[in-house]
Amino acid sequence: MSKKLQGNGIWESSRMMLPQHRERIIENQKLHKKKTKPIIHEDEWELIFQNINLSLSEHESISVIIFGEYEYSEVNGVVTSVSQIQRKFKVESDCGFEWVDFNEIISVKVQ
Repeated sequence: MSKKLQGNGIWESSRMMLPQHRERIIENQKLHKKKTKPIIHEDEWELIFQNINLSLSEHESISVIIFGEYEYSEVNGVVTSVSQIQRKFKVESDCGFEWVDFNEIISVKVQ
């Protein structure tokens, strides 16, 4: 394979690359990086619920790792309310608040 087709050479060697072509190549690369949500064991769910309850009752700061298709995100703060009907809980931090869905949780740790 020539050097032009390796690494960044594909962009540098082609002077006729249309923006639509570049966008399509980037979309294809994203599809290959798509993640699947890990299956959480029942014991881990117990620990997650204990940490959420501890943060809610004792105002302890927690770190919540949330699943995303391409990358995980992290929310830090204190749990202020839990909605069992919507299956969400509210995490407040210095920057504001965020509702976190129980189905998106990967892990919860007390800081």
